[in-house]
Parts: sequence; C-alpha cells; structure tokens
Amino acid sequence: MKVEIKPEAEATLFEIAYFIDCINTDGAGDRWIDRFIAHLYSFAKPNVIYALCNNEELAALGLSCINFNDWIAAFVMDGDTLVVRKIIRGSFLL
Repeated sequence: MKVEIKPEAEATLFEIAYFIDCINTDGAGDRWIDRFIAHLYSFAKPNVIYALCNNEELAALGLSCINFNDWIAAFVMDGDTLVVRKIIRGSFLL
C-alpha cells in the first residue's frame, strides 16, 4: 500500500514541522513528520473501507479521517493508495 500527500496537506505538514522546530530542538519537526507518516501507513491497508469523517463538510467531500495527536488527516482511498487531502488541527473542527 502507498500513501500520497496532496500539495495542500503537504504544505500544512511542513508548517507544523517548522513550528515544532521553533519550539523544540532542531530536527524535532522532521521526527514528528516521520511519526505522522508512519501512522498514516498503519491505516493504508488493502480492502478496508473507512467511515466518513464526523465533520459534515469533510464527509460531504467523501473524506475519511485519522486522528494523530491534535491533528486530523482527511483522506480518501484510491485503489491501493491512501490519499491525504487535508491536515487540520482537531480543535478547528469543533
């Protein structure tokens, strides 16, 4: 299985990593990205159908959601690829 991160989500990922680097030691942001992507791969399984997000707007777009700490990855399964379309701070969905 593969994981693809769309440009909008990738930009958010790099912004998060930059912020983490600013408040922690150098490289902390890169380590966070590595853990985030490993978490995504744990959901990239063949023949699994995920429920739509609880958020109405994301569900209307046909997106499913994965939680990672305070962040939500909104994705779709496209064949054998988990495609991340958005990364959103969980508190923004309240």
